[in-house]
Amino acid sequence: MIELLAADWNHWPDGLSPAGIAATAAAAGVAGLELGVYDIEEELAPGRLAEWHRLGERYRVPVRRLLYSMPPGRWPTGGLGSKVMRFRLLEQMEALVEIGSDLGLDVIGLWPGADPPDADREMVARTISELSVLANRRGMRIAIEPKPDTVVSTPGDVLDLGATAASGDAIGVLLDIGHEHAAGRDPSAIVPRLGDRLLHIHLGDSDGDPDADLPPGHIHPLDPFLAALEASGYQGAMSPDTYGAVASGALTGAEALEETMRRVSAYRMSR
Repeated sequence: MIELLAADWNHWPDGLSPAGIAATAAAAGVAGLELGVYDIEEELAPGRLAEWHRLGERYRVPVRRLLYSMPPGRWPTGGLGSKVMRFRLLEQMEALVEIGSDLGLDVIGLWPGADPPDADREMVARTISELSVLANRRGMRIAIEPKPDTVVSTPGDVLDLGATAASGDAIGVLLDIGHEHAAGRDPSAIVPRLGDRLLHIHLGDSDGDPDADLPPGHIHPLDPFLAALEASGYQGAMSPDTYGAVASGALTGAEALEETMRRVSAYRMSR
């Protein structure tokens, strides 16, 4: 059974507290939470983790995924392909792997959004290989999220750059279907090619803008993608990523989550 989670960052523009996010997620009927992380020392400080644990038990929405994001504003010289900053990334990811393992997770996410298309691919591949070693030490896997106009712009880039990873299949794909629609690709056609390297999914939609973050099914039908997942035997988790739409004021995080749940539930009921 595929777990449907709620991503906390979709509710940041609405100013919800962790308690508000947990309550909203519980009301929607999701299985747990995905937490967005920019800095381990901030978002995953011991006190914050303890709070999420208490809220998870109270509302029955445990933390099930962690996503480390690298926006250009925080990483102006890049990360994966930077001779200097990649060491900061490795430190952060080592801590994230340890925290994820302590939480009982088997997959954590990474969005390397600060590395441009012309980043040093040899250095990027080397860093990814080192990340695979960190993950393998704790029995974890790292799902890398591709996005147009970055060095990891397609799911194939993840597989190619991770092909020489030191620790086998520790590296896989976090497939954001909104990014795929923005690039003019059909995400349902990509699923069979990924096999067991498909580690996590972000549900969204796009009118061509990779930052549109529309709720899934808003423009492109969601059912073909869900059918492809079902046919593939995927048994992981998926979370809506609707931050851009919520930040624009088009709808609230709760409304985006409810819309996502309606479409996923309608598909499941039709089977």
